[in-house]
Amino acid sequence: MIFNIVFFISVTSILIQGTTLSVIAKWLHVGLPEKEKKLNATDLLLEENPKAEMKEILITSDCFAIDKKIVDLHFPENAIIAMIKRGDSYIIPNGLTVIEINDTLIVLADRPQVFEEVYKTLKAQ
Repeated sequence: MIFNIVFFISVTSILIQGTTLSVIAKWLHVGLPEKEKKLNATDLLLEENPKAEMKEILITSDCFAIDKKIVDLHFPENAIIAMIKRGDSYIIPNGLTVIEINDTLIVLADRPQVFEEVYKTLKAQ
């Protein structure tokens, strides 16, 4: 009997809170409209190209990009390096970020064919 009561209260609570949360937030003026949400570069790419592709590219010892700044690589325009995994940490890169050996680049592109250009630019395997 106690289980049934607790289960009923839990389900009712979830249903009521889940369906009324956005309405109450609007009434209290604490909800953030989507048009006012600040978008970063990755959000903009995914918004413009919802069919974006993402790949992880390991920088090996024979790669041209080692010890070079991202801006000097002449990366394809329709691909971005969203993050770099270096060791156990993640870096959000900018144009002055230097690529190091054993970095893993997380690259976003608007279509799969762009990765061929990315591999040519990086000379990665």
